[in-house]
Amino acid sequence: MSTSTPDPAEVSNRITSGVFFSAVVMGRDIQVTLPAEIRPALTGLPRPATVFTGRDTQVDALLAGLSPDGGDGSVLVSAVAGMAGVGKTELVVQTAHRALRRPGWFPGGVLFVDMFGYDPERRLSAADALLGWLQAIGIPGEHIPAGVQDRARLWRSVLDAYTSQDRRLLLIIDNAATEDQVTPLLPGDPAIAVLVTSRHTLDIDARLHDLDILDTDAAVALIREVITHRRSTEDPRLHAPDQQEAMTDLADELCAGLPLALRVVAALLADRRHLQPAALAGRLRDDQARLDGLSRQQVAVRAAFDLSYQHLTDDQALLYRLLPVNPGPDIATKAAAALTDLPVDRVAVLLEDLHRAHLVDEPAADRWRMHDLIRLHAAGQPATSPDETPIARHRLFTHYLHNTEAANTHLTPTDPTDTTRFPSRQDALRWLDAEHDNLVAVCVSAPVHDLPHIAIGLAFALAHFLNFRRHFTDWITITTAARDIYRQLGDRHGEAQASSNLGL
Repeated sequence: MSTSTPDPAEVSNRITSGVFFSAVVMGRDIQVTLPAEIRPALTGLPRPATVFTGRDTQVDALLAGLSPDGGDGSVLVSAVAGMAGVGKTELVVQTAHRALRRPGWFPGGVLFVDMFGYDPERRLSAADALLGWLQAIGIPGEHIPAGVQDRARLWRSVLDAYTSQDRRLLLIIDNAATEDQVTPLLPGDPAIAVLVTSRHTLDIDARLHDLDILDTDAAVALIREVITHRRSTEDPRLHAPDQQEAMTDLADELCAGLPLALRVVAALLADRRHLQPAALAGRLRDDQARLDGLSRQQVAVRAAFDLSYQHLTDDQALLYRLLPVNPGPDIATKAAAALTDLPVDRVAVLLEDLHRAHLVDEPAADRWRMHDLIRLHAAGQPATSPDETPIARHRLFTHYLHNTEAANTHLTPTDPTDTTRFPSRQDALRWLDAEHDNLVAVCVSAPVHDLPHIAIGLAFALAHFLNFRRHFTDWITITTAARDIYRQLGDRHGEAQASSNLGL
């Protein structure tokens, strides 16, 4: 580094061998020769995993945004978001290595930083990340400002120097939790491409890429390919007919397509050549033990989810803990409000917060659900009081019962019509159709939780709707449940009434 004007010949030599940078820092002119290419090995870019399946579409989409011809005049920022363990970092690392091999795409190289956004002990601030990047490319520490804004201005000047020398860079900001970890690192020049990963959907004016779990075929392929890579194609477990169904169960049912869980399972099988997939599947079928079983050395599914849970506010954590109380596949916002005893508008905001954190997804408008492994994690979190869950369950099940009874009045002309909850028959049917699976699940599970009156009430209130929609299997299920409850109570009159009124 020099603080005086260099000899013109020397400047010329520097430009041909690298990138010449000149800026004013703290009132002083500085001139630095930046490296012509920032190699991955010098910047912490992880090695790509040897086994990588089921993400071709996502890689292609990211590469399209990184292409020198893919810009639209704005900063080329792609943000990959998804739940913990879904493979965001691996997707970005795989994409980056492929992009770096494309001739002319990133002649300046790549800069990578892990922000550790969800780890309170290792979390980097934007100022820390800028310090690391500026030092990595050769800016002496004494000339790096202390404040984040000044560092960001210096950083953008450095990026401009690369752009002016046609040394396009790729920036990767991994594992960021908040916008303030990312924004100061972003370039002002659209020629600089950026990949960001986060468990949250960040408001950073980026092209959003939501990463989902793997489908069954890709999930099974990941397990098989890891075993093949670490053992060989001759591993008998890959060919034993009696183990193939267990392999699918591991991938689809027990790991639910989550890449982190799949890699743990694959590594456990690769570790022990005599461990059969069926035996491992049997070990993981216990819901209470599954998350603890999905761990290997320093990699654990539970630990990944714990970091997300620690970032929730009290109300967000309450909703997260209580959502598994719903026995059906998804839940509506109004039902979630009944579950938590919070105002509907407040619960709507909380659900959106959990959705941005990728702790719930939205399969349809105003319907929310949890990934199977996240559901297990949420259900296992300690309550703030012993009666938190039972009271919430009673509120939710009562909500379903009262709404079903009100909807049923629109279907049975002999009853007075209740318009306080559903203004019209169409509204009633729409609600019953949307909640059908939940209502049947509540009817079946209510007796287990010492709420037999809920099951009996739902059975009678649902009978007409299930007959109307020809859901005969469900009709038999709830009828049998109601009859069995009366039988266990020794109520022969009720048992006969259930059999008669419900068609048995």
